[in-house]
Amino acid sequence: MTTAEAPAAAQPQRATLPEHGHTRDEIRRMIDEASREDILDFEQRLMAGGTYPAGDDVMEVAKEAFLRFFSTNPLYSSIFKSLAQMERVIVEMTAGLLHGPTATGSVTSGGSESILMGVKIARDRARTLHPEITEPEVIIPFSAHPAFTKGAHYFGFRKVEAPLRPDLNLDVEAYKRLITRNTVLMIGSAPGMTLGQVDPIEELAPLALERNINFHVDSCIGGYFLPFAEMLGYPIPTFDFRVPGVTTISADLHKFGYTAKGASVIMSRDPEIFEYQVFRFGAPHHDPNWYTTPSATGTRPGGAMAAAWAVLQYLGVDGYKRLVGQAMRYMERFKAGINSIPGLQVMGNPAMTVFGYTSTDPALDIFAIAKGLEARGWLVFPDEYPRPAIRFMQSPGHEPYIDAYLADLREVAELVRRGEITSEGGKARYS
Repeated sequence: MTTAEAPAAAQPQRATLPEHGHTRDEIRRMIDEASREDILDFEQRLMAGGTYPAGDDVMEVAKEAFLRFFSTNPLYSSIFKSLAQMERVIVEMTAGLLHGPTATGSVTSGGSESILMGVKIARDRARTLHPEITEPEVIIPFSAHPAFTKGAHYFGFRKVEAPLRPDLNLDVEAYKRLITRNTVLMIGSAPGMTLGQVDPIEELAPLALERNINFHVDSCIGGYFLPFAEMLGYPIPTFDFRVPGVTTISADLHKFGYTAKGASVIMSRDPEIFEYQVFRFGAPHHDPNWYTTPSATGTRPGGAMAAAWAVLQYLGVDGYKRLVGQAMRYMERFKAGINSIPGLQVMGNPAMTVFGYTSTDPALDIFAIAKGLEARGWLVFPDEYPRPAIRFMQSPGHEPYIDAYLADLREVAELVRRGEITSEGGKARYS
């Protein structure tokens, strides 16, 4: 049989709407079957970044509020006035945590949307303040989240990548040399996703102020963690609106705010900057604000917004300080355990419970270690940025499982060293 005569590969049957609806009991069974291959014990298996366990009580508060507002939509603020009020409270509470007395913003669907809005604000503001710039550039640290590259692609920026130093800190001098007359947006992380380090924002943001351009702080991970760590006396570099030149900050409620998916906040230093985020469409001959949205989406999930409001009210400053303190204390034990294994090392100087560890020994292939840990049931997230590593994002609810993880890690590392586990071309992954 020739190649041309070879039968085509069988294609999966396309789904069609059922002729007759299923009963609720049937739907329950179908859901059970659909989720059969899902990993449901992800907290015990130390999933990194997908879940942020803070206690059953916090989860129940979020669920109750979410379900109460399940079918609501903040787009219709004249109807769901409660959600408009909740959003205002969330934004003002966040402004207080980030030391922005005039800061304002909106709730978004998650960190990527918040980052995209930060990029949009910079683009539109530059069009007003710097109309001579026709080829705008954004400086993105190598350690920054890929959503910034997505934003550069969406909004027509040329991406300029700032390197890290050999010690994995941002190369500030190299960053400064990348600033040109076309630069309209500078980026810093507080902290970055893999290293958990806060970039030297105090040194960089004032350079944006001198040029009257935007500086965005990506605090999607740290926005609801670092302020409380600072309150507890941990040495957190200043990253928020206290730094002159910081124009926008993204902070995820559904990460270390411990609220329901998906909820984040994009904050602007003042209403003038925030105005560049808003989209307005006027009805002909009538209201110029007939259709107005503060972010990329029109419809937004009222349940997620209500859950965020409820958890913030439930935990308060004391609750967040308790959770952050618990996580920071056990994190020192976790990092020390990793560093005590010959050939493994936590990278950089993490400011919070986000970190990655790598191999310092050629005999220890980090992807082989990942493979060995996965074989023992752990959910492992291999990374390559800035170097081959395994990354973590830890919450208080992960603490009961770290001793078992460390024991397995020590055994797996020894098996890899002896050549009994190999990676066979392992690779990094985000999801």
